[in-house]
Amino acid sequence: MSADERLDRANRLAALGLHEEAAELYEQAVRERVPGAAVRYGRMLFLEDDHPAAERVLRAALADGDTDAYDWLSDTLVATGRPEEAARLMETAAGQGIPGSALRAATIWADAVGDRPRAEEWYRKAVERDEPGAVNDYGVFLSEDDDRQEEAERLFRRAAEEGDTLAFGNLGGMELDRGDPEAAIDWLRQGLAAGSEPGSSAMLHLAVAEEQLGRFDDARAHFDRAVKAGVPDALVKRAQFLADHGAAEERAAAEADFRAAIDNDEEGALYYYAVFLDRAGRTEEAADHYLRAIEAGSDGAYEDLALIERERGNTGLAEEYLKESIAAGWLSAVFSYAELLGELGRDSEIAALVPQAESLGATAEQLRSLTGGPEQDRGERSAEDHGQAVQDRSEQGHVRQDPTSRDQEGGPAGQGRAEREDSR
Repeated sequence: MSADERLDRANRLAALGLHEEAAELYEQAVRERVPGAAVRYGRMLFLEDDHPAAERVLRAALADGDTDAYDWLSDTLVATGRPEEAARLMETAAGQGIPGSALRAATIWADAVGDRPRAEEWYRKAVERDEPGAVNDYGVFLSEDDDRQEEAERLFRRAAEEGDTLAFGNLGGMELDRGDPEAAIDWLRQGLAAGSEPGSSAMLHLAVAEEQLGRFDDARAHFDRAVKAGVPDALVKRAQFLADHGAAEERAAAEADFRAAIDNDEEGALYYYAVFLDRAGRTEEAADHYLRAIEAGSDGAYEDLALIERERGNTGLAEEYLKESIAAGWLSAVFSYAELLGELGRDSEIAALVPQAESLGATAEQLRSLTGGPEQDRGERSAEDHGQAVQDRSEQGHVRQDPTSRDQEGGPAGQGRAEREDSR
């Protein structure tokens, strides 16, 4: 067996999950200094979560001049809690002119470290270097800032003109956020016609736009296609669609989708399943899933859980949850809290909520309802605002690709290819 044949066999064994057999062949190939063997071996070790061994092998590969080791070594550093070291490693790679390294550095600074100024510096460098996907991904980064939506849109339009199919989906997502599903459909269809990447959000956004326009048969077909294609969060979106528009017999299908979405760790799955259970009168299960959603980082679930505890008579706990919701920035929780204070005979405390409501964007009419209207008016306003807030929260936030995500066949998974997504 030649050295190249040995490496090919190791790759096949690794793909089949026969890691011990593959390791023996990889180690022999590394000793024989077969090009690429050390990086493939380090990749397998990384995917096995043997991070110490992966780091040792990849550092040796890098020392031997195999620059393909940069990406996998940076992933290993992120996975072991050293994201800043990973970002600096990719900056070094960028200094050596390694393709895609500036964008990868930007992605790690943004997503794994959370240093937005440093991330923006590297997004700009990636754009200047014409790295594939940089314009679109910089747009996604800017779209996470409410004050920079126009800049983000300009970048998405530029990326679309340059043929980046993800940008069409992102533009469609922006139009959905604006409440213009017709305009969204125009962008999304262009993206699909241009050959949007497999698993992109364009099909899912198209289904949502058609749902908003009342084209339920078309929406259902596109939700089904998105699920079949493995589009992230497609299961939870189809579950919501079935719960809202499906026939009575489809409620079981909706619940199955919610459960599968939770198993897949889809964005918002725990929260929206809790809402589904709440609406079905399954309060105990709903409360449990609201708590799980909070533990998973859904600050929007505090208010829903507070309303359950209030109905149970646990007013102290309800008050605690409402304070958490207000602190997280949900205006509707201010009105729910005002209603609770009124029920408890603590009307004198309601005036103190006005500055908080104002800071969260309450209208003049809403502010008057806090202090000047009768208790029933506050209750009606609370219910109205809470219902709107559930919709608003479903549309806020964008998810960018995990900088450690990898194509299982061995390359970086898109090198930071990013889409705007709904999150909860």
